[in-house]
Amino acid sequence: MDALSTRAMPARAASQVITAMFPDPLDEDEARDVCVTATARKITRVAMVASETASRFQREGIGQDPMAWMLAPRALFGGQNAIEACLERQNFVRAILLHGLSVGLDAAPDQIDRLLADAADDDPESPWMDPGRNVGGNRRERMRRLRLYTAIIVIARGGELVHAFHASFASSAAVIRERIQARLGLAAAEQAQIRLGIDPDCPTTIAMVPPGILDVLCQSGRRPRSSEIPGLDITVEQRLPT
Repeated sequence: MDALSTRAMPARAASQVITAMFPDPLDEDEARDVCVTATARKITRVAMVASETASRFQREGIGQDPMAWMLAPRALFGGQNAIEACLERQNFVRAILLHGLSVGLDAAPDQIDRLLADAADDDPESPWMDPGRNVGGNRRERMRRLRLYTAIIVIARGGELVHAFHASFASSAAVIRERIQARLGLAAAEQAQIRLGIDPDCPTTIAMVPPGILDVLCQSGRRPRSSEIPGLDITVEQRLPT
């Protein structure tokens, strides 16, 4: 059965079908097993994607098996599965952004590439670099107006303690406060701790923001004029019973 045909199947059944298409890792190695040559760096990329996938599925209550996601072919990787594709840096970054920003369970590669296109301006070896990209006057003017803002919100509400992190580009802190009010309510907006840029050492930020996304935000904070990511808008919530 083609792995792509499992989309309409229950998550558990789809997982069993997909994993059955690959060698059982509990079995002994065999001479006919396909050999894969990889550096420690490449193996670490795959491990990090697997960790990020499992963390997101748990965080968002996604019923699919994370291992099934890793083994199924994805449009994001041109039809490859994550284990094969994420050995390479470009696909690794795409996977981290897909899960970190919760952009569905699959996406067109160019959709993810656009999110990081501007962040690559200062990295000539980056796979996101596009020398032909238009950097005309309108874009420069927009970059002069917009800056990365982040906010930490901690509020007790309805028998819960809500911890939230927000990051987006805006012309002022007032705009950020309006966005927080629209999503979390007036009380959350009034007590939100808003700052220009991001504090990567803040314990709440470290606990709530996936490492790959935190790295992108830190780059944006250091280079606000050259690394604007159009449409970037992140809100992460954690709710604990009081």
